[in-house]
Amino acid sequence: MTSGVPDTSRSSDSPSAAWTPPPRRGRTRNRVLGTIAAIVLVVAVAGVFVKLPYVVISPGSATPVDRVVKVRGVPTYPHRGALLFLTVSVTNGRPNVYRTLVGWLSSDQDVRPEKNELGCLSRPENDRQNVMAMTDSQQAAKTVALARLGYHVGANSTGVIVFDVAPGSPACGRLRVGDHILAVDGKPVAKAADVGPLVRARRPGQPVRFTIERASARRDVTVGTVVARNGPLKGMPLVGITPSDDAKFSFPPGVDVTIDPGPVTGPSAGLAFTLTLLDKLTPGDLTGGRNVAVTGTIALDGSVGDVGGVAQKAATARRAGAKLFIVPVDEVRDARAHAGSMKVVGVRTVDDALRALHDAGGAPIPPAPSTTTVPPVALP
Repeated sequence: MTSGVPDTSRSSDSPSAAWTPPPRRGRTRNRVLGTIAAIVLVVAVAGVFVKLPYVVISPGSATPVDRVVKVRGVPTYPHRGALLFLTVSVTNGRPNVYRTLVGWLSSDQDVRPEKNELGCLSRPENDRQNVMAMTDSQQAAKTVALARLGYHVGANSTGVIVFDVAPGSPACGRLRVGDHILAVDGKPVAKAADVGPLVRARRPGQPVRFTIERASARRDVTVGTVVARNGPLKGMPLVGITPSDDAKFSFPPGVDVTIDPGPVTGPSAGLAFTLTLLDKLTPGDLTGGRNVAVTGTIALDGSVGDVGGVAQKAATARRAGAKLFIVPVDEVRDARAHAGSMKVVGVRTVDDALRALHDAGGAPIPPAPSTTTVPPVALP
């Protein structure tokens, strides 16, 4: 020490040294790390609880149709192989952030804006529409298969229901899926074909009065009209609904066909139901002993319609080990993009599907009778 100057320094290693606060830089770093952790926690929680206005469509299940189609009262034939009907998994309610991100990142999933999928329908209305479509597909499948084998099937319309409402149309928010249409502008309607001419009797822009039954209550609903911009009705007034016959079928006595797909809804198994009935009611294996995946709607004239979600159904069929995938002809490209080595064949009619099965090694096509009776009722 220098003489006369007191020594006030202390060694930091000395047990009696006074505590020195950590440098400011360390405290700042801790605050930053704490803030980042808090943000990460908030984002993680938000990812679970924040719902986004999308619908996520994923591969579903492949089920042998033979399990859900039962025939009694007439001879049936055993067969090897299986026709598979396919489902997709659709988010029930809005997905959270994580579920949406998984869908965007997956090559076999599809994320679509909710408004594009539902249009002006609520989710309950969309569910109701899919239930109606499944019922219609079962009735059409029974009719087409039995008529193809020469059975007589009768049908009549017992009324008209609203099957769909176009988004952005005058009917959106006014009429609902499942409404029973009793009259248009005071004129009773007995079948779906009656509705269009009565609407087109108005000038574009004039309102139309629908008398409907909804939830067991009768009411009048006034709907505006707009001019059709394209299609066969171009220039004519329309309200934006798809009416459907509430059809009742009478099947041949003694032929008891039941189809129970469980909770599955929608029309896309119609072709699979039809082919399975034909397989059960004729000798030989239409599948040639293989597993064949099938999707497509079926109309009463035997035509096959588009279904949507074909990419996810192709992934489902591929994972189920199907060697052949029969799809509506306009959806072949989407199916092949996700089919891997599985063969994809596009069809327009049930006879096209029977030929595709035969070309793949299946039994000969059941001969069509010279005359068949197909009921004059067009289901959606």
